[in-house]
Amino acid sequence: MASARPPLNWLRAFEAAARLGSFAAAGAELNVTPSAISQHIRALELRLGKELFDRHANGVRLTDRGRRYAEELGRAFALIDEATARIAGRGTREMLVVHVPTSFASQCIAPRLDLFRTQHPTIDLRLTALDHGEGKVDAAIEFGLGNWPKREATLLMRDQTFPVCTPAYAANLRSPDDLKAGDLLHVPGYDEDWDSWLAHVGVTGIDTSAGSFFDQSIMGIRAAVEGKGVLMGRTALIERELASGLLVAPFEQRLQGAGSYWFLATPQKAKAPKVMAFRDWLMRMTAPAETVES
Repeated sequence: MASARPPLNWLRAFEAAARLGSFAAAGAELNVTPSAISQHIRALELRLGKELFDRHANGVRLTDRGRRYAEELGRAFALIDEATARIAGRGTREMLVVHVPTSFASQCIAPRLDLFRTQHPTIDLRLTALDHGEGKVDAAIEFGLGNWPKREATLLMRDQTFPVCTPAYAANLRSPDDLKAGDLLHVPGYDEDWDSWLAHVGVTGIDTSAGSFFDQSIMGIRAAVEGKGVLMGRTALIERELASGLLVAPFEQRLQGAGSYWFLATPQKAKAPKVMAFRDWLMRMTAPAETVES
């Protein structure tokens, strides 16, 4: 009789995509293409007869059933990894579990995973956007004002906000007033939004309640890259798109963000060598380009 257990590569693909919040980030972690991740997850859903992700034009989102399944699989894989390390005699290897926002994981960490592996080959990094509780993680990356009681906080990256769009879209934007005829893309939840930026540059008469809205920054970035409108971008999350030329800033005016990205750990865990190694590596990776060590 055939086993009811789905193939391990399907489960790995789903668990990584759920934990990181995107198929692209999961592919980077598992060294396969986003298309392969998508195919494995679709096969898993067909085997289970249940939808694990809601899919839409600009991203994916876990269903309630998918979230519960991901949390249970995450615990199971953590046990498998620990057992494998013990039986293989890999006593020098360590698992580092870090809670991180989906967009930061996808945009800032996943593209650089190979660099971390090269520099720290004995540390197995596990990124998760799921809330496993503070006791289940070694450290966290959070966006906020720096007030984190009972945890040591290290500033990683300050944020600026400003409109971004494709070069083709920017060709029709000569001044901020031209946004009156533009399509605004929104990611709610930040203090610095379209209203704040427009007030900063002194532009009125734009209906900021109109446009497309996204729950996560990575979704808004994808829509902007596809030429669907102008996004209020954040420096921490659009570095790669700006450097590659996929997105440009049509205007010079920038708004300093109230919040920043911080690396957090309890005083006890902050002293662990693996936590310090990841924190120091992150600080190098997020430093201004001219100060990053090779």
